[in-house]
Amino acid sequence: MEIKVERREVKNCRIVVNPDESVKIIAPYGFDVNSFIERKKPWIEKKIREIKELVKEFDERRDYFIMNGSFYRLKYGDALRMENGTIFARNTKEIEKWIRRNLKEEMLEKVRFYSRLLGVRYGKVYIRKQKTKWASCSSKGNLSFNVILAALPEKLKDYVVIHELSHLIVPKHNKRFWGIVSQYYPKYKEAEEELKRYWFGIERNNVWNMLR
Repeated sequence: MEIKVERREVKNCRIVVNPDESVKIIAPYGFDVNSFIERKKPWIEKKIREIKELVKEFDERRDYFIMNGSFYRLKYGDALRMENGTIFARNTKEIEKWIRRNLKEEMLEKVRFYSRLLGVRYGKVYIRKQKTKWASCSSKGNLSFNVILAALPEKLKDYVVIHELSHLIVPKHNKRFWGIVSQYYPKYKEAEEELKRYWFGIERNNVWNMLR
């Protein structure tokens, strides 16, 4: 078990279990970290087991490219094309441009549709590389979508759009916010769990790590 200790000006000690199963302890200066780790070891081991179970399907195909909820072999050829479950491309740069272009079109279409449904106005739509979020909504109503959304099945992309557009009505994750989300996506709790599974799976995926 790899454990990294980071000292900060914080009141309480915190444990972060990463997708690669490494563990980071964020602790105040002078805090007895060793004793804390001994006490929390069963909890940490349980979390690691949960991660392994969560990403089992993904770990079996780490060298496959995940797109739209499906797994594809990735090979380098003369042109960008899909054939019998394989994506051929000249290089990774070509693939990234292709992903961004297609994802932007898809997300724009979804944003237009769901914004009319929710009765909200939005600003600009961006496709970006984000380290910690699937998407975000600015105070100006601009929507930023993580490029790794391309890996998700369509129903989860729909949920992400509904989630972000709901922030244009209620900025915070409070009871009213989740009430709005549930009107348009009743199974939002299941969607949140699936997003967690995909996030961990993508973080461990060799192709996506190469593209990012």
